[in-house]
Amino acid sequence: MNDLLVRAAVSDGAGATEVRELVLPASASRLRVESSAVCGTDVMLHQRGLEAPAVLGHHTIGRIDHLTPEDAEALGLEVGTRVAVEEYVGCGTCAECSAGRYRLCAAVDLWTGGERVGMIPASRASGLHGGNAEFMELSSRHVLHPLPDHLSVDQAAWTLPLANAVDWTLDAGGVGPGSKVAVIGPGYHGLSCVAAAVAGGAETTIALGRRSSAGRLELARRLGATTELNDDTVVDVVREKYGPLDAVIDTIGTPQTMATAIQLLGRFGVLVIAGLSGGDAALDPTAIVRNLLTVRGVRGRSPQAVTRAIELLSSGRTGLERIPTHNVPLEQVGQSLRDMDQGNAPLTPHVVIDPWLRADPTRSDSAKETR
Repeated sequence: MNDLLVRAAVSDGAGATEVRELVLPASASRLRVESSAVCGTDVMLHQRGLEAPAVLGHHTIGRIDHLTPEDAEALGLEVGTRVAVEEYVGCGTCAECSAGRYRLCAAVDLWTGGERVGMIPASRASGLHGGNAEFMELSSRHVLHPLPDHLSVDQAAWTLPLANAVDWTLDAGGVGPGSKVAVIGPGYHGLSCVAAAVAGGAETTIALGRRSSAGRLELARRLGATTELNDDTVVDVVREKYGPLDAVIDTIGTPQTMATAIQLLGRFGVLVIAGLSGGDAALDPTAIVRNLLTVRGVRGRSPQAVTRAIELLSSGRTGLERIPTHNVPLEQVGQSLRDMDQGNAPLTPHVVIDPWLRADPTRSDSAKETR
């Protein structure tokens, strides 16, 4: 059996990407990639966040194409199974991994120098350690979640962002039937949080965004949210229309958005900080104490949240099928990520790398991106 020559978009972490052919041993366990959805972390890593060139892509969906006997036994899955791949490849032996909290394993903790799927250097083994490739190498320590075959490719690509939203909105935020919740930022994860809140039975779901985000606020309305401009009047407007809120999910994480969130919350309200955009935030301790508020930080998602997200997508209760998908071939990965970094992102935040899509050879960005 011959080794595979696999097309992959290799990014250098300094704003450049090129399509290469990498060798994947025929004996290696592997995933045939179906889609690789882009989040803000990918944009940051592409421009300035990699220590060595790597195949980006950590929200990956695909079908198991080959497993060694050892990996098949460890993973408990069969060839042909469609799966979502979590980015956390933990050590498997530490206290966090043993407790099922593999997302907090030191081996994958970005705060302490760990690395994840979509960051592992292309010089290591096959180099196929991210979703921006036709195939991705698997091991016994990858975390794979089976997906139903009836989900469309576009819907399946929402699995991990929606799982994050379930963790942040329903679990950390405590949103459920009768809740009133605001989501700050109608981006990739913000719209996912809106979908989670609506699917979770929230009575009122409000998406807050700047005037420049009018198009994405319209997408939030498609999901069942009401929308308000996040300007100097937002606190008065929201309080007058909706009263005090039970939860605010801040996907932006600036001092201004956190201060706004605190003012929007009612007694026993929960502020979930899901974004970090920089700056020192001074939260109002008087408001926190007087209203018995809870402030929670979130990172990634629990495995239970992935299961819940798959159930919601499978049931058709999320409304995310109403959000357009912007598909990108491997040849245009670099240009797309540069555009997003420069504020020239497409209207939809659902940007998905399709490694089997062939670029238009007449486009100049295709020529630049292909070696």
